[in-house]
Order: sequence, then structure tokens, then C-alpha cells
Amino acid sequence: MNHYELTVIVRNRETESHKEKVKEVLQKHGAVITKEDHWGIKKLAYEISKEREGYYMFMLVDAASEAVDKIQKELGLNADILRYLFVRPADIKTA
Repeated sequence: MNHYELTVIVRNRETESHKEKVKEVLQKHGAVITKEDHWGIKKLAYEISKEREGYYMFMLVDAASEAVDKIQKELGLNADILRYLFVRPADIKTA
């Protein structure tokens, strides 16, 4: 299992159901959410799918690398998810 940061922007309407859909996709592919932070509604820099505002969610996720591709494919097919970004943070070395 690798550690990832996932940022998702969903449509401003019915945000609770959209948040649940994102969590269901992650759980379906065996990903574990270790931390969840909701940034709320923010104005978008440019219009995406006729939306000017989006609901931002940030999560720390533990998932297998092969599951990330499947998750990204499924998130990309969902019309209520405006944008998403999976990032594998650099390992911080401690003394």
C-alpha cells in the first residue's frame, strides 16, 4: 500500500451525495482514507462544465498502485466530479 494525497472538486449541488460517491469509489477498490479534510465551496479559476463554484475535498489515502488507475478511471467517468488529482507525496526523511 502506498500513501497518496487526493484532491477532488465536486459540483456545488447535492454535495453530501457527491462526497459519498467518492468514498464509495475508494472503498470499492480497496483504498483506505486515513485523513479527510473538507475545504468547502470555493470559486473556480475558470468555468468547468458550466459551474463557477465547486466543493473541494482533500484526503490522505492508502491504496495499491494498481487500484489508483481504476479509481482515476471511475472518477473521470462521473459527471458530478469536476476535477481530481492523485499525488504521491515525496517521502520525508527524518533523523
